[in-house]
Amino acid sequence: MRKAMICVSVMLAILQLWPMIFGNSVTPAQVAATAAPSALAASIIPAKQAALPANANTGTIKLASQAVGQTEQISCYRHYEIAFAACAPNDRACRMKSADQWDLCEATGFWGN
Repeated sequence: MRKAMICVSVMLAILQLWPMIFGNSVTPAQVAATAAPSALAASIIPAKQAALPANANTGTIKLASQAVGQTEQISCYRHYEIAFAACAPNDRACRMKSADQWDLCEATGFWGN
């Protein structure tokens, strides 16, 4: 078994060192050509965004628990709060299921049953 481990270690070392020893050499121009797109993206200045005027009416923000009779879709976190509150205090499986449903809701956009 020891000889097999030594053989595998030597083969892995050769596999990792082979490109460094016998691979194609990279010129500085090739490195610059590879780095050019990210350098170009970093040099672009973002456009200015319009700010709200000082007298703009932004309204009041309500929490999901304060919304009564809302017609919009309930957020995933609000579903999670409801499902978590319905679980018994020591029921870890129920709490994990509600956390999994929350994660799936965030990923897919709808709350499953």
